[in-house]
Amino acid sequence: MQSSFAIFLAPVIQWDHRLLLWLNQFAAENAALDRFIYNLANSAMLKGGVFMAFLWWQWFRHDDATVQRRQTILTALAGAIAAIGIARVLQIALPFRARPLHNPELGLASPVGINPDTLDGWSSFPSDHAVLFFALAAAVWRLSRPLGLLAFLWSAIAICLPRVYLGYHYATDILAGAVVGIVAMHLTFAILRPQLLGGPLLRWEARHATSFYCLAFLATLELAVLFQDVRQLASDSLGLLHHLTVTSAVATEAR
Repeated sequence: MQSSFAIFLAPVIQWDHRLLLWLNQFAAENAALDRFIYNLANSAMLKGGVFMAFLWWQWFRHDDATVQRRQTILTALAGAIAAIGIARVLQIALPFRARPLHNPELGLASPVGINPDTLDGWSSFPSDHAVLFFALAAAVWRLSRPLGLLAFLWSAIAICLPRVYLGYHYATDILAGAVVGIVAMHLTFAILRPQLLGGPLLRWEARHATSFYCLAFLATLELAVLFQDVRQLASDSLGLLHHLTVTSAVATEAR
């Protein structure tokens, strides 16, 4: 069974490496290009900021469909939060996959400005960027078909492709993440349904607008940056807790 699975994976991995190496031929050749792609890949405004601005724009539109649209937006935000949680669980539960830039067998040329220790210790499969932004693109699709198509293209070309170029991900990390994100958003709408979640939240917004918008701002801010500060703080807290536990154990043994 294991050998059959390995035989199945071999052409996929080969395709993954071939695409990555083709993109990598342009790396370190033009410093301006590398810096542009690096800044594009790390721009919170051009990633989550674009999506959150669209959702806020849709929220404050007033017409006959305002209530239904707001219910859809609230469900979409819940789906996006669920999607990023699922992505993190999968990264931890699945076998660890080193980032391309940490794979010496590939012999990648490092783009200008890339720290070789970037994302070291974080599994690349699936791409959490792909999970989140394809989930959000699926939500945009529910609000507007033309803008939804544009959102899918933006997620693929402007958000995910640069991460392959920089060596953060393989193409299959992106593809798997896209599938997970779209499915997660679809299941969120199927399970929660806009009225089930949106109804109570809109009643809360009508009665307690100040607290609602403060929390909504924080939620969309964190989505825009993929909860990066929260995840880093959690990771650092676990590291500190481990250090204190080890130190305490050593001190206990020394007594």
